[in-house]
Amino acid sequence: MTDPSDNEASEAAEAPGAAGIYAPYGQLIKMLLPRCGGIAFYSPEKELLWCSDGCERPDLKVVLDDLPTDDSEEMSGGGVIRGLGDEGSAFVYILRGQASEHLGTLVVEIGDGQRQTSGSMVASLLRPVLDCLENRVDVEATRAPADMPSVDATQTLQLQLLIGADSANGPRADRLEYLVKQCVKHLDCVLGALLIPDRDLTISCTAGGTASAVGEQALSQTHKHLLAWIQLNNKPMVVNRVMPDAAAKRVPPYKILSCPVHDVNGRVIGLFGLFRTAEGADFEPTDVSILELMSRKAVNLLSNRYDSLTGLLNRYAFEHDAREMLENQDGDEQTEAALLYIDIDGLNVVNGAFGFHAGDEVIQRLAVVTKQGIGAHDIVGRLGGDRFVVMLPRGPAARPEELAESLRAEMSQLTYLHGERAMPVSVSIGIGRSSGTGESISHLIAAAEYACKRAKELGRNRVEVSHADNAFSVAHRNDALAFASLQNALKANRFGLEVQSIHSLGDEPTVLGHEVLMRMREGDGFVGPDKFLAAAKRYHLMPALDRWVLGAALRGLKAEASSLIDEGWVSLNVSSQSFQKESFREFLIEQMSASGVPLESICIELRESSAAHNMREAEALIHSLHELGAKVALDDFGRGFSSLAYLRTLPVQYIKLDGDLVRRVATDRLAESMVSGIAQAAATLKIDTIAEHVETEEIAEKLRELGVVYGQGYYFSQPVAIPSVSYDNVVPVAATAQAR
Repeated sequence: MTDPSDNEASEAAEAPGAAGIYAPYGQLIKMLLPRCGGIAFYSPEKELLWCSDGCERPDLKVVLDDLPTDDSEEMSGGGVIRGLGDEGSAFVYILRGQASEHLGTLVVEIGDGQRQTSGSMVASLLRPVLDCLENRVDVEATRAPADMPSVDATQTLQLQLLIGADSANGPRADRLEYLVKQCVKHLDCVLGALLIPDRDLTISCTAGGTASAVGEQALSQTHKHLLAWIQLNNKPMVVNRVMPDAAAKRVPPYKILSCPVHDVNGRVIGLFGLFRTAEGADFEPTDVSILELMSRKAVNLLSNRYDSLTGLLNRYAFEHDAREMLENQDGDEQTEAALLYIDIDGLNVVNGAFGFHAGDEVIQRLAVVTKQGIGAHDIVGRLGGDRFVVMLPRGPAARPEELAESLRAEMSQLTYLHGERAMPVSVSIGIGRSSGTGESISHLIAAAEYACKRAKELGRNRVEVSHADNAFSVAHRNDALAFASLQNALKANRFGLEVQSIHSLGDEPTVLGHEVLMRMREGDGFVGPDKFLAAAKRYHLMPALDRWVLGAALRGLKAEASSLIDEGWVSLNVSSQSFQKESFREFLIEQMSASGVPLESICIELRESSAAHNMREAEALIHSLHELGAKVALDDFGRGFSSLAYLRTLPVQYIKLDGDLVRRVATDRLAESMVSGIAQAAATLKIDTIAEHVETEEIAEKLRELGVVYGQGYYFSQPVAIPSVSYDNVVPVAATAQAR
């Protein structure tokens, strides 16, 4: 689309003077509807007056022949939506004068995805522009050429203000400050202020371009009253009567125009106010319309920078401001900037137990704690979900750890209460350090995220540190190398399957079943999943691998039924990346049903943390598997944040104890207590326990004492290959990846 302000050819092709009248309004509409296409204005006789495309478009004009009558219910909202064939849809609005006479028609192409949008909604969004345009066209239609010579100048100034508001691209709050300055300048005011308490945002400036003592006094005397009135009435307030001198001591001697600022949900979050002296002109309806539009512009800027739930900077704004801090930081070369990566532990358990509103409340409370705990020059933002970040400027080397530990301790004191039920809240925090060597902010975030993940793996509710130039780089490089090997294996189909048996811990060991394990051929041998699963998870290849394992295992089981299934059931692992997808759940049920393998001999393993974080999806999958007669086990139980409470919601047959916990059970009293508690609770719920990584007789004996029912590990048996699964009789993983 051509910019009408630069298109001399289009101006020449339009009605005389039309570009000067309509082009600026077209720019304003484009500001408010940035994804719109063509914009056209037509006369009452359906003649083109101006078009943003520079020439008349028949597809836009044809909608003029399909308009309802003025008194129809469809036109009551002020505008209608009409289809443009296969090309999309258009918003059509009839411009009217003070006597309701037809002044012309506006047509705006808004895209095919907006067909369900109502005309009244678009009209509401464009209302300030439409009001200004109707006033302008009405004046042009009724005045003599020599009449009212100041109207054009006044309208031009107002339009310069509106269009110029989109031209500032400064960092942080500079664009909002520019907005306030332009309003003060072009609307002949002595003071302007934008107040957003929810964002801790106060911007004010005088006609001189800066805040002043007089302006500060005026705001301090009025802002609470203005905010209270705006929040109560939810509409603009105009005060053109200045109080007498005696009362001026209590009320500043200013004429005041104040408009509410709404968030995306329509809630009043602040105000935009303008002040004129007693000798200044009264505020007119046109000023009100202009300020309403500028308030909406302020909301757009706010929504582009701030997270709606917490009021913190969103990811885009945080990265912008943090990048600026890194580029411009001063200080001792021996000091370092640092970034804190904060992740709430077990938020999905709160969501599952009490609902998503509870999770939102936890997020909001932790955001408040973070804002109150950081320094004046620190930058805090929300990356999304349950993750927060804090950027610290250069300073004492110990400060990042001290602040992180302070925030962790403060947050661990919070408890979510729901009636008489309580849920503890904690966070894991990773610290990434910048040595000032020019690393990017994304690299620093990734380093801190890596440290945060390590904090979770080590038990959660703790702080871990990762220097951006070592630990993360090594981990990232290893994952990248593993990913390259994995890609080659995908293309060459270099995978195989093994099984490891699961044994009873009773006096007479018997085989309960077998777990299917994936292996990747590398060189002359095989490597286990610990060498490539991290890369597969990072690069979202788990669904493709899961599909391959499922298909290959079911074919192998059918061929080896007499030697494997006769000994018990066979378990298959399903990753969280897979079972969250409805398409994979359908694929799983379909493949199992068509396999010819007795489904009561199949057990599907889900990671405990993945199931807890995706309760609804896990519950749906478990229900479907039970209908088929299959079994379900929760894997890695006891790692990090575990809760036996949700086992009533997830009716599984088996719990597989985390291998790290099992390895420590004979030497660590805490591990022993955890295993004992889990085993007793599981027995009460009639759920059998399976211990992974049973490697010594000492561990097996301790597990038996604690009530664990089954064990799996090198103490009992080594994994063995499924002979019928070769590299030639399975579908290549590269093919299954396309079916994800």
